[in-house]
Amino acid sequence: PSGMSPAPGVPSGVTVCQLSLASARPGGLGDIPGNSFGNSFGNALILTRLQRDRDPISIRIPTEQSQAPLGSVLRELESIQREQREANGCTDRQEWWTRRSRLDLRMKSLIQSLESQVLGCWRGLLLPSPPGNPPLDEESLRLLPELRECGWE
Repeated sequence: PSGMSPAPGVPSGVTVCQLSLASARPGGLGDIPGNSFGNSFGNALILTRLQRDRDPISIRIPTEQSQAPLGSVLRELESIQREQREANGCTDRQEWWTRRSRLDLRMKSLIQSLESQVLGCWRGLLLPSPPGNPPLDEESLRLLPELRECGWE
């Protein structure tokens, strides 16, 4: 967005990506009893990419049409985090590793689902820029076909 400055606190060679959940209506993310994330109507993910000496990039990704309902993705993440906290209290080393391995597999599956079914073509913004990358104009020419696939004009 214009008016935002590059991220001076980000070390050189590091890319920081942030996913935020936003709602089109006030209270839209937690106002449905029994569902801490509400329904997905009007909800969107905001993907922000920060790099040193570059303008931030923020993309609004609507979630209404995603193949995996965002609420189920977020509930699974919440469940994994809760079970990790419980596993941290486990004193039996073998049991801890068994739980940890199961949670790692669930997290891997969750990330793959988020990338392919929610982020879609925008998942490329999560990748770091290669060192000595081409000028922005060349990069944007390569990006345009993917943006058009996502409905950008």
